Amino acid sequence: MAYFSRRTALTTAFAGVLAASLTACSNSDDTQNTSAASPEVAEATAPAETDGDSNSTTTVPDGYMTVEIPDTTVTFAVPSDWSVLASNDIDDDERLNAFVQSTGLDAETVRLKLEGHSVFATSGAQSGATEEISVQTDSRMTKLRTEEEISADMEESGLKFDGLSISTATTGSGAEARRMSYSLDALQTHTALLNTLNPDAPGIILFAVTSTDSAERTQELADAILGSI
Repeated sequence: MAYFSRRTALTTAFAGVLAASLTACSNSDDTQNTSAASPEVAEATAPAETDGDSNSTTTVPDGYMTVEIPDTTVTFAVPSDWSVLASNDIDDDERLNAFVQSTGLDAETVRLKLEGHSVFATSGAQSGATEEISVQTDSRMTKLRTEEEISADMEESGLKFDGLSISTATTGSGAEARRMSYSLDALQTHTALLNTLNPDAPGIILFAVTSTDSAERTQELADAILGSI
């Protein structure tokens, strides 16, 4: 079906750009993809105050739930009607089949996605748009790449981007983050990438958001993540 083909193409292209733009400078092959446990998923309310700095406040918008990244204390916002899977769920046939049925993705595509990601969240098959959030941890990088470094990597990727924007942002808990957004006309997709330091271990956490709906929708999803972490 064309729907499956499009989703497979989106997932593959997305993973490639993520690796090229945010982890290209690492000299080590020791990438840490957290996969010890399934992500904890729960309904959340906003705002939610974090420990530590009294000025740090994370918020989860209405209609979103929180998902915990395995082996971290980090939770992030995902639309409450989406399906979520962790890399350790590859061998859980029941969870995998339920995810496949709800999203319209084939099992092999999901398995390939989870080989390099800690968490994979996506909209349902009947949602009218293909939307995905992927989470990756990388222990090789001990500091955030600069805006200039990310920009240089994107230029060297060879892909044609529309509306490329790279900036520094602040998470809801007050941490520094890098934010990048662009569109790929060939796939009619809109992408936003966020990365911030892992508060629980050396390395960074990378969030990648794609949508075939609009650039505005992609930014909405990215804003929800940024404010919730």
